[in-house]
Amino acid sequence: MFRNLANLLSQKNPLQILLWGFFTLGIAFLLVACQSKAPAENVTTTEVTPFALSDAQFQRLDGSEFGLSPEQKSWTVLHFWATWCKPCLAEFPELKSALPRLQSDSVTFLLATEEDLDQIRSFEEKRNFGLEFLHLKEATLADFEVHALPTTLVIDRQGKVVYRHMGQLNWQDVTSIEDLISQQP
Repeated sequence: MFRNLANLLSQKNPLQILLWGFFTLGIAFLLVACQSKAPAENVTTTEVTPFALSDAQFQRLDGSEFGLSPEQKSWTVLHFWATWCKPCLAEFPELKSALPRLQSDSVTFLLATEEDLDQIRSFEEKRNFGLEFLHLKEATLADFEVHALPTTLVIDRQGKVVYRHMGQLNWQDVTSIEDLISQQP
């Protein structure tokens, strides 16, 4: 490395010298940044409380609020969507036709988005899907570990997520929630 630097300096080419200097400086910064540092003294860490499904709050279009209480039903299907999501829009007609077949005393469906109530109302008035869309009020998609839309979760009576599907689902092929869960890889 130093032999190359000596050759560059002897040629007196300023551009090469400048480039070599930047390259060397970049390597030095990289080495310093990658060194592990000893933890600072007297640093306190706060413990993060894990998200509990019971912390989630939803809001209907009429403004009424409710919490998630899976113990009331055998299965809660929580479907996350957004007004701008093309696969979500494509999925809604199939989902609407599947709901009478899949909804029962033991299954509840919640179609939730983080978007505000006015935006959801305007969307439903314009599109008229006839579905009960909800605003996710006291939680975020990240709390549910949702990183793509649409995402469908099935939650059992104990509040455990037993099924997760990211992307558009073919609701015509779903004969029952139990069948859907059994398809989980």
